[in-house]
Amino acid sequence: MSKLGPFEVHPFADVFPLIEGDEFDDLVRDVKAHGLRDKIVLNHDRTVLVDGRNRYRACDAADVEADFEVLPKDTSESAILDLIVSKNITRRQLSAGQRAFLALEYEKAFEGEAKEAQRESARRAREHTNAQVTGALIVADPPQSEESEGAGERKSRTKAARAVGASPRAVQRAKAVQTYAPELVEKVRSGEMPLDLADKEAQQRRRAMPENAPSEKPGKVMLTLRTHDGAEVAYARPEGKSTFNNTSDGEGISWAQWSWNPVTGCLHGCDYCYAREITLRFKQVNPAGFTPLFHHERLAAPANTKVPEQHRDDPSWRRVFVCSMADLYGRWVPDAWIYEVHDVMHHHADWDYLLLTKFPARYTKLDLPKTAWVGTSIDEQKRVRIAEDAFRKIEGVKVKWLSIEPLKEPLEFSDLSMFDWVVIGAQTETRQEGGVVPAFSPPFEWVARLVAQARDAGCRVHLKPNLVNGHPGMALPDEYPA
Repeated sequence: MSKLGPFEVHPFADVFPLIEGDEFDDLVRDVKAHGLRDKIVLNHDRTVLVDGRNRYRACDAADVEADFEVLPKDTSESAILDLIVSKNITRRQLSAGQRAFLALEYEKAFEGEAKEAQRESARRAREHTNAQVTGALIVADPPQSEESEGAGERKSRTKAARAVGASPRAVQRAKAVQTYAPELVEKVRSGEMPLDLADKEAQQRRRAMPENAPSEKPGKVMLTLRTHDGAEVAYARPEGKSTFNNTSDGEGISWAQWSWNPVTGCLHGCDYCYAREITLRFKQVNPAGFTPLFHHERLAAPANTKVPEQHRDDPSWRRVFVCSMADLYGRWVPDAWIYEVHDVMHHHADWDYLLLTKFPARYTKLDLPKTAWVGTSIDEQKRVRIAEDAFRKIEGVKVKWLSIEPLKEPLEFSDLSMFDWVVIGAQTETRQEGGVVPAFSPPFEWVARLVAQARDAGCRVHLKPNLVNGHPGMALPDEYPA
């Protein structure tokens, strides 16, 4: 809570912006001339200011003694929230975006109260049921259904939207901005940017994200993980069993339905790195930031993940992109990490494991899983010879593949016959710690030459969606005869 004079300010009251400038000066003059028209509202023990931050400030500036109203001791938190909303909404001209973000704050504040009421209702229902049970049978507390939990959340959301006069659609847009463009939230709340423009930017970022961020729900048990240099990192063990991350409803991995990240973080320093953007935005991916970190708690994922029955015959549902948030074969990665991950892959050979690295020479010193799709990533000409030399030595794997994403410059290969598959993609826009790294659209000719060479070498070719029908796409020829 923030403080104002001797009082703590109720956190939900603090959501509403303070008046400043001429508007505040007018209030000070009015208080000085006519005194305080509306009392300042405090909680029952006079420690928390519930309503009247601007009036309190004006009294202080006008050197007028403030007048207070104290709420009864039995006033519920829900009633206090309702009071704050009703007092502030009627006084202010708020935009649709400001109302939508207020609804989000109200929903968050109201959730605790709603859940407590829900638990109390369930308790009364159990008591009623138990009273009807004869004999010595003890009735266990039934688990709350997902349906009832969802109904409670919807009730909170609906009440929040109605209370502040926001539409459900506006609240949904505000949530998208909060998730995908959080730095724009304050611009909307201050009135600097309309909600629809902020939402448009958020949706563009969502579509450009190469992969859904892992959505593990942290539990209460703390684990100790280790970085590549031995530092210990505390990590809340996710609830439930470790499984692959399903990317089927995402926008980025067009050639696999799953990702698995027993290692996160990377030291390559690529300025366009989508994995760094996602990791730094969603802290649950790697509590050490983008420092390489080993997640031993995720090694059971291949054993715990099941292909949905309706996709049993779809081979893409057997493909797992390993370490989409890292380079498992980077120079800094300890051998022990790789051995543990490989051991799991060897023991669960019912999956196709898609591997990718910028250090392909390391493959030649390892016992590679027979179901592995062994790949290397090339974005610059200097990596071409290293990749060709390494892949001539690799044998006994299911697929050898080449990822040219992003295609940043025209590439020349002496030979592609050591590869089975070639994937080509563009550079999508990312937001790094230093600012925005813009998208780059490779010219059509660069792509066409690589496709022709791959075809001549007998390779299968996959053009990423961001190259042909997404963002940013290719710089296609636009020529006409003279």
